[in-house]
Parts: sequence; structure tokens; C-alpha cells
Amino acid sequence: MQINSTPLRQEQLSFDEQLVRKTGLDLIQSVQRWKKGKLYKFPLEPLNCTEDSKCEVQTYGETIDGDYWLCRQSTHNITPENYRKVVQVLNGSQWDQQAGKWDLSDTAARSKQEQEYIEVLSKCHVTKQVAENGLGWVLVNLEYELGKPLTTREFNEWVCPLAPVVCQEQGLETSLVVSLVADEQIRDPVNHTRAHYASVEQLKYDRTSHVLEWTMCTTSDAGGNVPKWIQNATIARTVVKDVPYLLNWMQKRGD
Repeated sequence: MQINSTPLRQEQLSFDEQLVRKTGLDLIQSVQRWKKGKLYKFPLEPLNCTEDSKCEVQTYGETIDGDYWLCRQSTHNITPENYRKVVQVLNGSQWDQQAGKWDLSDTAARSKQEQEYIEVLSKCHVTKQVAENGLGWVLVNLEYELGKPLTTREFNEWVCPLAPVVCQEQGLETSLVVSLVADEQIRDPVNHTRAHYASVEQLKYDRTSHVLEWTMCTTSDAGGNVPKWIQNATIARTVVKDVPYLLNWMQKRGD
């Protein structure tokens, strides 16, 4: 299995949970060898969902097999209760207090919520859900408004959320979301521009220190006439904003 910019059909997806998890983790762990980029600093609203008054987001970059990858990574002091709420939004898993475990019964839950906290995401259509051996992929169609004079960018993705698992020796709980480029037609080929991205997102929580490490790696192409070198130079400024926006938004929605 590979995570890259290659469009995939349903029959090309892996339903081996261990393989999907390992492939995602391998990419995340490789970030320590990437080129270190800019450190972004943001103030947080007093009632954000963490115990912090600010957040710092470190970026990294690397070209892998012709794809330029951008990573953002941040750490946050957060209570177990609020951490579980973050997992519910970003991963789709819900904590079952009575059973004492995570439940990921709706693999599309994460995708359905994205439009609420990603500013430039204007529409999200869940078009298909497929599952084998307890592992589920969700086909989503996304529309992004990147600002005039750019046309609406339309993405098709296969999204696979993996519920949190605990490494007992280290006391760390880790969840993943793997997104791959889907080999599907866009909904409006006349007025929209085809774009794509693949990504891996990890939430790693230290249950002793209550520190959350949030890492996201992505490779993307906005399509159209925007030169790739300009996209690569500006993508960091776009993806780092998601961190403070989500942390502040969690409290505004009543969480």
C-alpha cells in the first residue's frame, strides 16, 4: 500500500487494518527526517478547548517519489474529557463510557463534520461507504472556495478513519485518518476545477501528562493554472490555520 497522489478505484483499496495503520504511521514517523520549515505562533481565545493560551505549529516539507509533502505538528495541554471530544470531531470515534472503549460505528461521521470547522470547505458530499473485515472507507466529494479569481476546487477522496489504540508500555493513545485520491469524476466539470489531495492525520495522546500531539501530513494539487511551485510555497500558511481555528471552534459549538 502507498499513500501518494495516484487516483485509486474502490477495488484498489486495502481492507487490511494493520497494513493501513502501519502505512500511515510509517509516513508520520518519517517526518523527523524531513526538512524543518517555519514555526507559526497563534494566540488562542480564553475559552478554547485546551489548557493553553496560545499554540505553536511547526511545519516540515519533503518530496517523496515526485510528490511534495507538507506536515504540520503541534502539541496541546488538554483534559481527557476535551481530548475525547477532539477525537470525536477529527476521527469520528466516540467514547463509550459504559463499555470503556472507543466506538467507530459511523465511518462517515468525521467527513460529515468537516464543513463546520474548515473555513474554505463549502460543500461535503458523502457518496459511498464500503467496508470489509471491520475496516471502512468513505468516498467523499468536497468543494473548496480558495478565493477570487480561483474557481471552485473539487476533490474526490477515499477516507479511512482508524479508532484510537493504546500502547500500554508508553501510555500513548493513537488514532489515524488516512485519505487517498479517488479515481472518480467531479460533479461539475464545467464550472469547477479538479483538484486532489492525500493525507494522514494522527492524534497521539499521553494519558499521563495529558499532552496531545496533533500531526497532519498532506500532498495536494489545486489544479488549474496555479503553478505547483507557488502551491508548495503557500500551502503551509493555509494548513496551519486549521489548528487554532478548530481549538477555538470546539468551545463555540458548546464542547
